[in-house]
Amino acid sequence: MDLNKLMMNYLADEGFRPHETPFGIAFKNEGVNFLYFKDPEDEQYFRLMMPAIFEVTEDNEDMVLHAMNDVNSNIKVVKLYTMDLNDEDGNKETSVWAAFEILADTTPELVDIVPRAITLLRGARLAFLSRLEEIADN
Repeated sequence: MDLNKLMMNYLADEGFRPHETPFGIAFKNEGVNFLYFKDPEDEQYFRLMMPAIFEVTEDNEDMVLHAMNDVNSNIKVVKLYTMDLNDEDGNKETSVWAAFEILADTTPELVDIVPRAITLLRGARLAFLSRLEEIADN
């Protein structure tokens, strides 16, 4: 099973216009960026991500971590975490990423997995932003 190839074919068949990146497959859905990460050492590992959903700063880090923890404990199969990347000038930028992670069987039905993954990632993003707003208001 080549899950990466299956994912590329599925996305193309569904009209997503996917493209290969060094990390896996990138595509957009309703204006939102998604990344499917391939893991060459684990062909059954399925990880779809919504990158950089919120910027983390020194001023908001405590609130962000609290909101992330709340979402991680309440939404199935999705987890939020921070990722550090360098911008074009080499400056470190930290942002929150949302990940949908499962172990797929040897004949995954992506038509069942991908739409639900997208829905769960969108829901996690909304829950995170809502919880962050609640924390900021208190």
